[in-house]
Amino acid sequence: MTKRLHWRSLKNLLPMVGLLALSVAWPVEQALAQSQSSAKRDAAPRKPAVAKPNRPPVAAPRKASSATPGRQATARTGERVRTTIPAAGQAATTKSVPVDAARATPVSIRQRPDTPRSAEAPNDLVLRSTAVLVASQATGQTLFSRNDDKVRAIASITKLMTAMVVLDYNQPMDELITITEADVDATRRLGSRLAAGTTLTRAEMLRLSLMSSENRATAALARTSPGGYHEFIAQMNIKAQALGMHNSRFEDATGLHNGNVATAQDLVLLVTAGMRYPTIREFSTTSGVLVDTPGNRAAHVQFNNSNQLVSSPEWEIGLSKTGFIREAGRCLVMQTRINGEDMVIVLLDSDGRFSRIGDANRIRRWIESGYSLRLI
Repeated sequence: MTKRLHWRSLKNLLPMVGLLALSVAWPVEQALAQSQSSAKRDAAPRKPAVAKPNRPPVAAPRKASSATPGRQATARTGERVRTTIPAAGQAATTKSVPVDAARATPVSIRQRPDTPRSAEAPNDLVLRSTAVLVASQATGQTLFSRNDDKVRAIASITKLMTAMVVLDYNQPMDELITITEADVDATRRLGSRLAAGTTLTRAEMLRLSLMSSENRATAALARTSPGGYHEFIAQMNIKAQALGMHNSRFEDATGLHNGNVATAQDLVLLVTAGMRYPTIREFSTTSGVLVDTPGNRAAHVQFNNSNQLVSSPEWEIGLSKTGFIREAGRCLVMQTRINGEDMVIVLLDSDGRFSRIGDANRIRRWIESGYSLRLI
């Protein structure tokens, strides 16, 4: 009985031992097959390697050019294409420039049509006034000009013509004149230190008109003329035509009316004519004066010249007048001596509060340097 039991146990174990032996033998057979396969590959003869030819890199396809017809679309290696935007009525120009040069020289996309030019040095003088004329008083030769034939509002430059007509009437200069409400500007409502009721002599009124551009003093001079205010304006226009100022027109005596217009060429004639009046030369170049003002709120009032250059030791000025209204911009006319030569300078519509003074200084230094100093 015992032997039968041992035999059954052994019989049950035999399948298990067979499975164990099979699981051990299978990995060994796989390893042996892989080893034999590697040996065959190593023993087989190898083909010689063939070198592949070098090919240049393929460039990316270019996009279709959208260049404007008439302009170059490409440039040679190391160059850039520079296209100048044309002024009105001119054709565009295109040229290639070296890359380094293109970096060093910026391309301007806009050229002002009123770029200043002069006979001696076309590119040497850069000014901030829209209309400019510099002329020799002795010969009439133009040294520098820009828009000198354009008709423009002239503001208080008008007062030079007013002064000439006042002096032409030859009224007593010590006659007393009183400011009235009729002399107060009703259009622009500008302030003044001459209140209605202020009484001064005709000479004092004329000095304040030319030196400080006092509008009420100027209006009072025209109102008290022999023919009255409107006749005075007519005489201003008659005298302008007699002087050859054919592009000039005057609507009032002060210059507050924007209908008072002239060209820079006409104003050279006006300044030249004004130089023949000693009173105008003296009053327009007085740097300042303390005035007794009977009838005014203040007993004494200090008035200064509206052109600060008359008190500068660097300038020798024989006649001066400034002007400003919104339509005219800031204006300045002068007779002056530079390098021993008498000259007339006209500056109209300067683009800043001090630009007309800066332009005058630039012109003087430009002339003193022999028309060759670049001033910006």
